[in-house]
Amino acid sequence: MNKKKYLFVIIVLFALLFSGCDYIFCKYKNLPDLGNGYKFGIGDCRTLDIINHDNTEMIAPEIVFFAFDSTFILAAQRPWDSIPGVDTMTYGERHKAFKKSTFLQYWIINKKEENVYAGVDSIAERAIYSNVYGPYKWKEYIQKRKELGVSKELKLKKVE
Repeated sequence: MNKKKYLFVIIVLFALLFSGCDYIFCKYKNLPDLGNGYKFGIGDCRTLDIINHDNTEMIAPEIVFFAFDSTFILAAQRPWDSIPGVDTMTYGERHKAFKKSTFLQYWIINKKEENVYAGVDSIAERAIYSNVYGPYKWKEYIQKRKELGVSKELKLKKVE
């Protein structure tokens, strides 16, 4: 390879490296639009949350399972802070522990209801919105689905 081609290849590789080439290596590709202004938010290509049309986080990372129809978004989330000792772990240890964890909490967003900011949950340190229900444990989640009239055919599937 002549020097000009070699230099060009190096420049392109550095440009990719420093211009956010995470998308190339991102595990989250081809995620669906969730409708009514809701979509998945991909944080640095390593975390997945659900955001509204204002890019406001409705459900924090990490979304592991989801389902949606014209009215509801369902999500199963494994929050990073659910892993004991996560603050003292190295990056690699955190990811290994996260993959081993089976903890899930469940959420429901009613897209037909108005999305109104309702305050802050100071214990969980998160914003509360009028049409976002959760986090729930499995039994509570099933009960809330029934209360809201979520179709039984709407089933959670793994994010891929």
